[in-house]
Order: sequence, then C-alpha cells, then structure tokens
Amino acid sequence: MGRRIFPALYCVAMFVFINGCAGNKIVDAEKGIRDTLEPNSGTGQLSTKPDLGWEGSADWNARRTAGDILLFEDFEEDNYQEKWTVHWGKPVGAGTVSAPSRYVFAGKRSAYLESMQGRHDSLGAGEYVPEHPIDNAVYVRMDLRLEDGFSIGTANQLKLFGIRGGIRIEDTYGGAGSKPTGRDKFSVTLGLDNWMKLHFYIYHPDQRSGWGDSVGCSVSYFRTAGLSPGKWYCVELMLKNNIPGTKNGQLALWLDGQLAGKIDGLRFRDEDTVKIRRITVEDYFGGNTVRDTSPKNQRLYIDNFVVSTKPVGCFGRGTTPSGGGSNR
Repeated sequence: MGRRIFPALYCVAMFVFINGCAGNKIVDAEKGIRDTLEPNSGTGQLSTKPDLGWEGSADWNARRTAGDILLFEDFEEDNYQEKWTVHWGKPVGAGTVSAPSRYVFAGKRSAYLESMQGRHDSLGAGEYVPEHPIDNAVYVRMDLRLEDGFSIGTANQLKLFGIRGGIRIEDTYGGAGSKPTGRDKFSVTLGLDNWMKLHFYIYHPDQRSGWGDSVGCSVSYFRTAGLSPGKWYCVELMLKNNIPGTKNGQLALWLDGQLAGKIDGLRFRDEDTVKIRRITVEDYFGGNTVRDTSPKNQRLYIDNFVVSTKPVGCFGRGTTPSGGGSNR
C-alpha cells in the first residue's frame, strides 16, 4: 500500500528530504560508528554455534560479544523455527533448500519465501521479536538472493524486510496510510521498485503525508543501489533510534559491505517508551490493485540471518561459499 515509487526522482528526493545519497563525505562520516564493515579476511565459513559468531572472522571476537547477537540463523537445523520468538506472526520460511544448490549460500541449507501469482503476500513471511525491546540501535543482516528470472511486474514496490517500533508491540502491526505521532509507532522497510532499485520506506512523525516516505539508496552520487535476480547479496540494514526531543535518529544500508544509503536527522519518537520491538521478513508486493501483485510464482532465498545490536558485516565476501551459492 502507499504511493507509487518514482526512481527518476531518487537523488533529488534524497538531498531535499534528508541527505540520503551515500557519497564520499557520508562514507567518511560513517566510519566512526561502523569501522568494521569491510569484508573480513577470514574464510567466510559460518559456525553453527551462535555464541562464536563467524569462524575465520578477523575481528568478530574482539569487537562483539555473545550478548550483541540476538538471533543467529543459518537454517541448518530441522527445527530452526522453534528458537524464533514471535508475537502475532510466524517464524520466517516457507521451506528450505539443501546443498548442493545455487540457492544455498553457505552450509547445507537456506530458507525461502514463495510469492504466488496474483497475491500481495508471500508464503513464509514472518517476524522475529527480541526478548527485550531495543532502545538504541539494531542491525539486521542476511544473505539474500532473488530467484533467477524474479520479477516485480507492475507492483508499486517489493517490500523485502524491515524494522518495527512502538510503545507496545501491538502498535507495530498495521497502520498503512496512518502517520505516526511520535508517541505510538514507527517503521522502516527496505524495498525494491520496478527497476530493481533499493529504497527506504519510512513511517515517521515528520513524513510528508499519510503514506510513508520513500528515499532511494545509492552507492555513489551517480550510481543507485539495486538487486539483480540470480545473484547473492550481503544486505545489512541499521536503525538507530533518536533521543526523544532530538532529531538524531539514523538509517543506514550496506550492500556487500559497501555503504549504499544513509539518512541522519530522523525523528522516530518523542517518548523513550517507543522502542524497537519487531523485525520482519516480508517479500510483500505493495499496492492496492491486482496490478500490484506478484506476476508469477517465484521465490526469494535467504541465508545467514542475523539480528544484532552491533554491526555484523559480510565475513569475507570474496571467498567461495561452501554451499554452492556462488553468483553463477
């Protein structure tokens, strides 16, 4: 649901709205809060032990603790969904795919969400609810691949995954077309437009209308950030909550370890009880007509899903994935 996305206006909208393009100055400013996001020099193999993080990472143990990682999911276990805490939704995944397969990035399995022709929502869409609401910042990271030949068709946008906040968790559901007040809820969704370009879709008290604001993502002043079907990407989304009474909230996106979008000066809340409460994985075709639905049956694959209060990164992106998930 919401107004249609117009990518030709992206860079204009980004500078006029809140300086969203990721040029050199923004990359330099970001280094202070995220100096560990370059691909690590390790093996890139994943540990199945959540308390150890990535095996072979050059800086994981030195910069993060087990308490930073709220959820580490590689989809290797048959009963992986049992450890996902949820509220009204379900754990993520319509099913899993086993290696060897180009749809498994690392290890033995990945999960998928399945879009059905003529539908907005997808099978396997789900949520993760942290045990304790997050007051400051959250990082949501995954390896993501659109099925070969994936198409958004004529849909308004494809909502990939997002972060939801509210004074209560019940406030984080629904509310499309309703402007947040600063005392109830907020949300950000990472989306794709018809040209497969990435954008932030933000519901916040200072948005321009009842529908959320769309701000495009760019890896430079002249090159927008997007996804291509049939290729694995390391995608990481960060939301830093503002101090009530101050417009110092932040959003950032990293694509394969490279800053691809950053917005400063956001106001998500006016009360400190409005916290980050829920993470969503959606694969949702946005819009309100039949034209805004999936044009065919198709899948979105995810692997190595992490929710953390500290930066995660891509654990040696240049190495060959063990699960056969190379970009071939």
